[in-house]
Amino acid sequence: MKLCLSVLALISLHLHATEPPVCEWVFPGGGAGHDKTRGVTTDRAGNVFLASESEGDATFGDQHHRSAGGMDMCLVKLHANGKTQWVSSIGGSKTDRAYGVATDAAGNVYVTGHFESTDAIVNGKPLPNAGNYDVFTAKFAPDGRILWVRTAGGAGSDYGHGIAVDGKGDIIVTGVIERQVFCTKYNPEGHELWHRASSGTGSGSGHGIAVDAAGHIYLGGNTSGSGAFGKVSIESKTTAALVGKLTSAGDAVWASVIPGTPSALYHEITCDSSGRVWAVGMFKGCVSVAGQTFQSSGDKDNDGLIVHLDAAGKAQWARHLHGPGTDYCLGVATDDHGTAFVCGDFNQDTTLAGHVLTTRGSGDIFIAAFDDQGGLTWVEQAGGKLNDSAYPITFRAPDQLIIAGAFTAPATFGTHEVAKSSASDLYGASWKLPQAK
Repeated sequence: MKLCLSVLALISLHLHATEPPVCEWVFPGGGAGHDKTRGVTTDRAGNVFLASESEGDATFGDQHHRSAGGMDMCLVKLHANGKTQWVSSIGGSKTDRAYGVATDAAGNVYVTGHFESTDAIVNGKPLPNAGNYDVFTAKFAPDGRILWVRTAGGAGSDYGHGIAVDGKGDIIVTGVIERQVFCTKYNPEGHELWHRASSGTGSGSGHGIAVDAAGHIYLGGNTSGSGAFGKVSIESKTTAALVGKLTSAGDAVWASVIPGTPSALYHEITCDSSGRVWAVGMFKGCVSVAGQTFQSSGDKDNDGLIVHLDAAGKAQWARHLHGPGTDYCLGVATDDHGTAFVCGDFNQDTTLAGHVLTTRGSGDIFIAAFDDQGGLTWVEQAGGKLNDSAYPITFRAPDQLIIAGAFTAPATFGTHEVAKSSASDLYGASWKLPQAK
């Protein structure tokens, strides 16, 4: 979740029951190729935005998208009831993807990702590409018009992964440029306010980003080797899961580094208004955190990891998604009252914090809730007998969760079944949380 809270979340006094949520609707879309949603958010009116990738011509509800030739970045806007409003895109003849999405108070939408195409045209002008994959950050009007695009990168593979909007309406982006974690802040007109990047002989990537009520910025991702972010040292002999805190001016405050043996990383993070952080991702081999040691089934097997940090960056608790197959914790959100919502996927029978999850097929979706002490309060599964995944999750106060990703039909979300799809279609699914009595 890119925006860690909304105005509604700040003023809401609702607390949630321990029963699982009920699926309200599922939106499927795509074409004959591979389609996937990697970012999801809402605006103040409850509209839903899916930051996605689409390969070839595609259909999203009653909206049709004509491919620019390769894999296009597609932004889909849905009504609160899951019906399509519009589709907007950036793309060319190669691979162009969206990874993160956020909205501002006026309903404008901001997307970050990467683009490989050298022939991508936006508002009549080509996007400049420095080589291979470059970072893009784009602003869309509430009606889907592209207002501006900013690009960054070098000769190698550079990515924009996480994006957030702070209380002043400024846009903050994280990812990787030239193998270093970066963070850039833009104003709403697209003017760069500042740019920061890690230094040293190490390498890393920013994946998730969140902003607290005071405007502090939290970056989640991975790092390895010897380096620093500003004046804060970042050291790890192996690939480590990383969370870093910055001031609103981009100055580093602290860094939490949790090494994996051989590797660990955070795929997404969120925070509450006071700066408490929840980070989710995966590791291979062994990882030790919050007084616990977790071991995957093998050095090449990925297990899921969930870690809660206090506002000072100290790990308070950690939980494990463990099975013989590939297990990922990919999305996380919070209700600003200490509850964390996590989504991900697994492809064999597995356990989440000791709770057994039984696979329906080659890849299954899970959604789970943890209380402020790390107690698992509920788990819900979705998907079918083929490969299904959940990448992002967002919370909209007082009682809505939205997950998104990719699926292959037939797939079931609560009582809703999607009977038809292509090889792999994208989806967004809305779930309603019961209120505590």
